[in-house]
Amino acid sequence: MLRKIFKKEVLPLLPLTPLLMTEATPRLPQYQFLYETLRQQLHNGTYEIGSLLPSEKELQLTYKLTQPTIRQALSMLAEEGYIKKFQGKGSVVLPLPVGSGMLSIEPHSYYNCTQEPEIKTTILTRSISSVFPADFCFQPENTTASFYYIERLRTVNNEIIFYERIALPTSELPNLQRLTLENRSLFDVLRKRYNVIVKGGDEKVWAMTVPSEIAHIMHIPTGKPILRLEKCIETNRPHLTFYSSLYACTDKYLLKGRF
Repeated sequence: MLRKIFKKEVLPLLPLTPLLMTEATPRLPQYQFLYETLRQQLHNGTYEIGSLLPSEKELQLTYKLTQPTIRQALSMLAEEGYIKKFQGKGSVVLPLPVGSGMLSIEPHSYYNCTQEPEIKTTILTRSISSVFPADFCFQPENTTASFYYIERLRTVNNEIIFYERIALPTSELPNLQRLTLENRSLFDVLRKRYNVIVKGGDEKVWAMTVPSEIAHIMHIPTGKPILRLEKCIETNRPHLTFYSSLYACTDKYLLKGRF
């Protein structure tokens, strides 16, 4: 099967497309620009599934970047499931990962899912508040600072899977309240508009029976087992940490990802 894959034509290189920069955002390193460019081309269908990306040498010569820079960008794409690297063969384009931020979903083996997962995002609440949610597990040092507060539902094939609340500092993200977040990845918005890159962070995960108020929001029976994930998310900005409190139904889909 791999022999047929590797015989496919390598598509021509496209020039780097500069990301939107503002005075409030730092300039990104070159590996991040290359990663963003290739990632956008993969989403746009520039490279067919099963085809080979240009070789490291071709990318190096075309974009005038060092080999470690090329490898770092390709490693990021591989970690996120966009490509698979084969020793001596190159980087093979994979089907686009279906994900939610740092999380991807995958049907359980016993769940007969014949439909390609379609994720949609519905924003329930958007506001600016000086009161940080008291029931978040992780708390910032200054809980009276101004925060963007977002509540959203994420559905998979029209079934609610995630209910999430997010708190982000307003000082680092000017005009975020004006941006459209419906059916968009928040991480993509932060990356493309503000050049904010998620680096990792801390998380706590536990199973519980769903509280009645959450069950009402997610349209599920009260007392149903559910997974709760609390995250303190660090970025490439030393003063930009944001927080997530997420409830997930995992009876049909399992969660996977890197953090």
